[in-house]
Amino acid sequence: MHRAPAITAAILDKILLFLAPLFLDVCAGDADAAKAAARALLASYNPATDHELRHAALIIAFSFGALDALSRSAAAELDLKQVLRLRGNANALNRAALLNEKALNALRAAASDEAPAASADLPASLEPADLVSFARQAAPLSRQQRRAMERQAEKAEQRRQEQARLAERAARLAERRGAATA
Repeated sequence: MHRAPAITAAILDKILLFLAPLFLDVCAGDADAAKAAARALLASYNPATDHELRHAALIIAFSFGALDALSRSAAAELDLKQVLRLRGNANALNRAALLNEKALNALRAAASDEAPAASADLPASLEPADLVSFARQAAPLSRQQRRAMERQAEKAEQRRQEQARLAERAARLAERRGAATA
């Protein structure tokens, strides 16, 4: 049984509006040409549903973001810390693109097997904050990111212990004052 295309025009237009700025510089600022370039690139993924369309858009956005970060990291005036940060961002964006490719392939495999496609985890919207939070959840954490999270957890535990120690000390002091006034 063939699945009917289910791409909503409004969703396609919204995604094209988000992707068009990626092509404005090479289209000499022509918004229609930029949208046409975005449409052609989306079409190369041959999406058949809104889900597939969103995954294809995320693949494109994350891939171009990774390429942009790598390109910026080659600037001679950057110090080592900035270069490493840009390359780390490029790596994270690339992982997010690869995870979306994997999810897109899984959707297609499920559809071709005629099995009901499981609801793929997607960002709530294509707003930057939602995309960032999705990428952080979807992409496996790097060693540096895991260590940073461990340090945050250690600091939180130290603060909790310090607060408990201060509360205990305040209770003893209040107890002594109460005994002295009695």
